[in-house]
Amino acid sequence: MKKYYLLLFAAALLISCSDATTKTTTDTTESTSPAAAAVTTSNKTIEKAPPTIVGTPTTIKGTIQGLDEGTKIFFDKKTLDATDVVGSTKIDGNGNFELKTGLQNPGIYRVRLGARPVYMLLKGGEEVTVNATMDGRKIAQCEVIGGLYAADMAAWALDMDHVKIKTYIETTKEDKPLLHLYLVEKLDLVGNMKAYKKVLTSLQDAYPNDLYVKQLNSKVLSMDAKLKAQPVSVGVEAPEINLPNPDGKKMALSSLKGEVVLLDFWASWCRPCRMTNPHVVEMYKKYHKKGFDIFNVSLDGIDDKRLAAYQNDPALIAQAMEIEKGKWKQAIKQDKLTWKNHVSELRSWSSPVAATYGVNSIPKTFLIDRKGIIRYQNLRGQALEDAIKTLLAEK
Repeated sequence: MKKYYLLLFAAALLISCSDATTKTTTDTTESTSPAAAAVTTSNKTIEKAPPTIVGTPTTIKGTIQGLDEGTKIFFDKKTLDATDVVGSTKIDGNGNFELKTGLQNPGIYRVRLGARPVYMLLKGGEEVTVNATMDGRKIAQCEVIGGLYAADMAAWALDMDHVKIKTYIETTKEDKPLLHLYLVEKLDLVGNMKAYKKVLTSLQDAYPNDLYVKQLNSKVLSMDAKLKAQPVSVGVEAPEINLPNPDGKKMALSSLKGEVVLLDFWASWCRPCRMTNPHVVEMYKKYHKKGFDIFNVSLDGIDDKRLAAYQNDPALIAQAMEIEKGKWKQAIKQDKLTWKNHVSELRSWSSPVAATYGVNSIPKTFLIDRKGIIRYQNLRGQALEDAIKTLLAEK
């Protein structure tokens, strides 16, 4: 009998443990069941708070045709030194996207679509719509609705001619500092200090403590100091050069006053110089009849070190000079430098004229206006052509 009671007691314990286990499992399942945007603690559901928007709430939305569903759209802020990602979102199956974010400062912003960005100027609080059609990774068509100076931005996007930008910034009385900052950044700093300084002043008035002001001020001051430290700088009259051409006839830089002149230091042995010559020839053909000319100073010849090696032997020196002159003349012919203004002391790096102009590497160029004032230095490609057009347009 005693054994029978012991068996009943053990069975009761097993039933009790089984119930406890079942209850524990059920409780656990209930506490971990999924719930959208919610956290369950002690059988109580707490909704998650939406992400905090820092700054002035701003919405960027739109429809992009030609990109796959799920493609990421990035929204950035552009500073003068970098680009900071503000946020991102994805395109849905219909090509639509919407990004709600916050802007802490007015500035230049962009939406990245494929390989190219779409720029806009924002102060915060806007609802901007970007509708675009993509051709692969290129933007075939784009419309931006909203933002600061949206009509101006759309007009400039169709024609970013550097001469027009320079003229507009230097002459406009409009108070649109962010637009002017966006535009002046397209221009070469060295050749457009006047425009940069004007934009800097307007930014300082509108946003005195902004990062843009600090960055632009640093760039302008640094370049100003660099130009002033050079023996010859932008804004001063070009020192006279009066040297012999390959036939021994002296030619003066001042004889070209009244024309826009590219003063070009080069040499037959300088590969980068020879590589840029085709573009210089193109500029001469295109603008010579409009008042543009070129004055070449060659650094071919014999420097002091080489001269000393000849131990003042007149015959050896004369022979070496003739060889150097031959190389110079051959390069002029090969590169089709058809203008008449070619001069040289045939002293290579010991050239006094090169020292006057602070030439320590070549090619080095100075673009001189009709009054004989140096206006630009070391421009290449499209920047050079834009500057030539600007100076030719001046009276």
